[in-house]
Amino acid sequence: MRINANITAITANNSLQKAQNRLSQSIQRLSSGYKINSSADDPAGCAISEKMRVQIRGLDRADNNAVDGVSVLNTAEGALIEIQSMLTRMKELSVQAANDVNSDDEREAIQEELDSINKEIDRISEQTEFNTQSLIDGNLTRRVYSDCQGVNQLECSDNIVAGNYGITVTQDARQAIMVSEGTMGLAGGAVITAQQAGSIELNGYKVDIQEGDNINTIMGKLVEAADKIGGTAFAIADTANDSKTNGTQYAGYSPVTTYSGSRLVIMTDEYGSNQSITVTCDNAELARALGINQAAQDGGIVVQGSDVTAEFTTDASGGRVGFEDSAVLSTRGTKITVTDVNNKKFEMDVPGNIAGTQFDDTGSKPAATNNASQDIVQEVTDVGTMSIHIGANENQVIKLDIPAVTTYTLGIDKINVMTGLTASQSIEKVDEAINRTNSVRSKIGSYQNRFEHTQSNLAVSNENITSALSAMIDTDMAEEMTEYTSVNVLAQAATSILSQANERPATVLQLLQ
Repeated sequence: MRINANITAITANNSLQKAQNRLSQSIQRLSSGYKINSSADDPAGCAISEKMRVQIRGLDRADNNAVDGVSVLNTAEGALIEIQSMLTRMKELSVQAANDVNSDDEREAIQEELDSINKEIDRISEQTEFNTQSLIDGNLTRRVYSDCQGVNQLECSDNIVAGNYGITVTQDARQAIMVSEGTMGLAGGAVITAQQAGSIELNGYKVDIQEGDNINTIMGKLVEAADKIGGTAFAIADTANDSKTNGTQYAGYSPVTTYSGSRLVIMTDEYGSNQSITVTCDNAELARALGINQAAQDGGIVVQGSDVTAEFTTDASGGRVGFEDSAVLSTRGTKITVTDVNNKKFEMDVPGNIAGTQFDDTGSKPAATNNASQDIVQEVTDVGTMSIHIGANENQVIKLDIPAVTTYTLGIDKINVMTGLTASQSIEKVDEAINRTNSVRSKIGSYQNRFEHTQSNLAVSNENITSALSAMIDTDMAEEMTEYTSVNVLAQAATSILSQANERPATVLQLLQ
């Protein structure tokens, strides 16, 4: 028997320490609820669990982001609902104005209300905001940059990829322009006689020319009437056969203030083949005095505008710049529209003078006298949309592309109902505006549905990752209590044995007696 080294006590003490360590670890797991309380418990599991924690926090924040995105869309749709309501009223007014039972005064009252509605639509478009960001004035639509000044992008579908797209304008659009075939008389102080008195109608808008009116008075009435029907009236020197270009409010002509001996010009403000001017006169003597002899004949004078003509720009190899071979191009007025499969749409509005086409306006339709053309390159980017981050990781976003909804993009900024013709045209314009607004609302609705599915997916992902994390780090209380009970008994037993082992050296004293 030895007294210098109590091997039995040492063995018992080691067992006791192991039991105490296991007991401490078990108590920590039971009290914290986690079976991984430090990286030493499970280095790989600790690293994985921390990544899962970060992912879960990110998913929680992404769900809140999705809620913010829905709020943005609800705000935008609320504005569009009100705009749609106003467009419905505009349709009602246009139909009312198209009825020839209305007098000029009644149509003027209708026109004032339409102008007021247009102002309110633009105000709503400009001032609809979410967190100081404008929503439906084009602020959240994709940026498209042009190499030609004055070109405005009206629509660019989401599925049109970023890049350069080329269109070549081969002929400018033209307004409907009536140039009198003769010069105006009534020189000096001459006035309209009783035999010359009568009326002139511009697109059905009646202008009474009374006995005693001089040329200045007549021109004043015609200018006012042309303005009412959405046009302009002025006089030019006797150079009507010269080729003219767009670019000014007078379509390239130089107005004069000396009316006698000059030619009368009446033109629409808008461009396109759907623009026309009909001038009739109920007195041949009056028509002759103003140089519009044909106006007194059956049917009067009828002139029409022309649409822009364009084609796809081609590169050195003969391929289209940006557009697929399946794309189809169409024009109306100054608008150029390209459509393709998968509901792709690319629409822009070009200035009336972009190609510098010269026109001869002496016929019923403007005739181009040159072959000028202009290439337009539109650079489509991914800039400008609002990105809603709906994931826990990088670039997990939904991009909101909300087109501009203004009177200009809706095509109703120059709506006119002062005549039966323009009122009928306004019905078509309002219908197109309603369709465009419905299209934007449908797009917003699809975003809202997408966010709904996104939130459901986020909830499921959060649930599954949380479940996986729980299985990895949470303590199984029943299993751990079993471990705790077992280790606790071992610790008590080791303590008892250690006490007895410490008493064993004392028995050596019996040998020394």
